[in-house]
Amino acid sequence: MQRELIFTRESEDERIKRIGLTLDFDEIVKRGKMSKEEVAIAKWYGIYTNRQTGTFMARLTIPGGIITSEQARLIAETAEKYAQGRLTVTTRQDIQYHYLSLRNIPLMMRDLATKGVTTFHGCGDVNRNTTACPMAPVCPYRRFDVLPYAREISRTLARSRDLDNLPRKFKVTLSGCPSGCAQPTINCVGLTAVKRAGPDGAAYGFKALIGGGMGWKAFQGQEVFSFIPRKKVVRFSRAVAVLFRDHGDRFNRAKSRLKFVVDRLGIDACREIILETMQKEGADVSDLETGPVEDIGVPSPKRPLVDRDLPGAEGERMVRIIVPKGDLAFHQFAAIADLSEMYGNQRIVTTNRQNLELHGIEPGNVGKVRGEVARLGLRPTGTNGLLDVLPCVGTTFCPKAVSETRRLYDLVMPVISDPRFEPIRDHAIVNITGCPNSCSPYRIADIGFRGMRIREEMGSVEGYEVRLGGCNERFGEKLGEFKLSDCPAVVERVLDVFMAIREDRESLADTVARLGIAPFEQGVYDGN
Repeated sequence: MQRELIFTRESEDERIKRIGLTLDFDEIVKRGKMSKEEVAIAKWYGIYTNRQTGTFMARLTIPGGIITSEQARLIAETAEKYAQGRLTVTTRQDIQYHYLSLRNIPLMMRDLATKGVTTFHGCGDVNRNTTACPMAPVCPYRRFDVLPYAREISRTLARSRDLDNLPRKFKVTLSGCPSGCAQPTINCVGLTAVKRAGPDGAAYGFKALIGGGMGWKAFQGQEVFSFIPRKKVVRFSRAVAVLFRDHGDRFNRAKSRLKFVVDRLGIDACREIILETMQKEGADVSDLETGPVEDIGVPSPKRPLVDRDLPGAEGERMVRIIVPKGDLAFHQFAAIADLSEMYGNQRIVTTNRQNLELHGIEPGNVGKVRGEVARLGLRPTGTNGLLDVLPCVGTTFCPKAVSETRRLYDLVMPVISDPRFEPIRDHAIVNITGCPNSCSPYRIADIGFRGMRIREEMGSVEGYEVRLGGCNERFGEKLGEFKLSDCPAVVERVLDVFMAIREDRESLADTVARLGIAPFEQGVYDGN
């Protein structure tokens, strides 16, 4: 018999995926270990190996970052039972467990399913958690509430079996106003709500960017449509996933993200493929626009999330909660669920800065809720500013990290907490990532750290590449590479320079955009 020869170029990961994506965790538990192939496919079920040998991480998917108080209480209970009582909020509004044993994985999954919580598609080459601005339903600057669209996109892509095997991970995010609090420029698909004038009154839709992303080579998303009617945004998102599925690199995983597809094919060719796919699937694409569209919504500030007392629906308020390092004990999370029931709308919101929010609080109860949050050992003020440092988990848990991000967090907190920096507390953010994957997006932070190793005569030491002036619209400029021990002094000198040269109420990113990085280089290097 003639042997069949197949010369398709594919990576080892693609070969494993081609064998099948179905796992039976009960059978794996009986066997007592996972094979190499099962470890790879377990990501589709939200299960990752931990840095600690023999333990696992599980990532819950929380579309739009909204969970009910009932679900939150269950999450706390399962963390206590299976994950040493700890949980972590992520930069994509998910929640993670660490230190899971293999035998507890199916038990945890069944417990979570009783309240509609899942780890499905928490990792793997699929659509990851669809994120949205944490204030989507209540922000005074919103064009409309984008949360329902985020959840429907998540449901549709998760149920599309033909999208279970993408070349790499696929990320969608939705923002309710031009401020872009959900970071549309660095996602595979970034959707921003638009309100425009129409022949019969205001028309609502989305501006769409595709091809953004971090990692070792970063790209800003490119505008593919200036206006997509709201009712067609789910079909559009699916069409972009199909574009990625069919044109992504399945041989070189380092270049297999959608950002490389857009860069290789060009935005015009990608647009045509998207339109063709939508038409094949029965959508009328005549009202998708590419020309200039004037947004007539209320003006929005550059950083609305730093506002301390934004009103919600019917004059209600919110309480924001800084979760240091994104880490919570189960009893803290359960107590926050109780607070949401006693004073709020029975919902907890997770944010892309690893924090939590409670909405629907009567103005007279805000002080009381903040007091309860403080008694839990958490901070109810200072979110989205200098004191809200954002570290990924680093070498504490992640096998890919090269730096202990939480150690740097501990080193810089005393510096930025200095009372002399009070005037700039709301005008700079600090992000720390432990490797080039940029789970904490250091390129779009006012001060961004990326973990690395710095060579010395005898071996190497932990260090960081430091960038300044990043924001949604532009990546930060490289200041230099510094040993861990030097980083606190670098932060102090950068902030001193910022205090001295800023104008009006500029952010650090605004100051870098106006003057460049030279004044900061002088302040840092002349001080050595």
